[in-house]
Amino acid sequence: MMPSLPPCPNFLEGSCSQSEVFISKETDGEFVFACRTCKGLNIWPKSRDEKAAKYEAFLRQQADLERRRQAYERRTIYSFTPAGRKS
Repeated sequence: MMPSLPPCPNFLEGSCSQSEVFISKETDGEFVFACRTCKGLNIWPKSRDEKAAKYEAFLRQQADLERRRQAYERRTIYSFTPAGRKS
């Protein structure tokens, strides 16, 4: 299901004859919508949920790296003497 784009603000005010909105640009923090009819721009911030999900994924990655590091430090280290030598 495709999310619907917000209508042109000028169309809602009555100064634009038809709302033909498209995503003009996307940055890390916002979406920039433009109207083909009136050439108006509308900037919408991205949801905080996306930033929270990225941060949560980062924390999971850091926890995984820490578990791997601890497992590496706990591994058993074997030492063998060369054949024929007694220690």
